[in-house]
Amino acid sequence: MKLRKILKNIFDTYCKTFKDVPPAGMF
Repeated sequence: MKLRKILKNIFDTYCKTFKDVPPAGMF
């Protein structure tokens, strides 16, 4: 799935940008 890959890239970028913020906090 290309959409899933795109979402994963966005998620990875988010993690790199906000390392001190838990990913769960966004949702």
